[in-house]
Amino acid sequence: MTSKTQMTKAQLIEALTTAENRVVDLEKSVEQMEQEKVHIGAKLLDDEQSNMVSILKAKIQELEKQALSDARHILDFGDSSK
Repeated sequence: MTSKTQMTKAQLIEALTTAENRVVDLEKSVEQMEQEKVHIGAKLLDDEQSNMVSILKAKIQELEKQALSDARHILDFGDSSK
């Protein structure tokens, strides 16, 4: 991919559109995970279930950080193309 300073206006628009679509997809994924997340307030029956909840919480946090990072990257990309 060429640098942002060497891209045509059409290429910049296409890249921004692709990035915006990616953010929309990530937001949908986060929303879906929010709907499916386990309520931590529920009483767990054993250590295995507790471990599974911890793993799922860590994965959700990782995906949320990734979504925020991607959104910041898109905002930075948009600012540098002005």
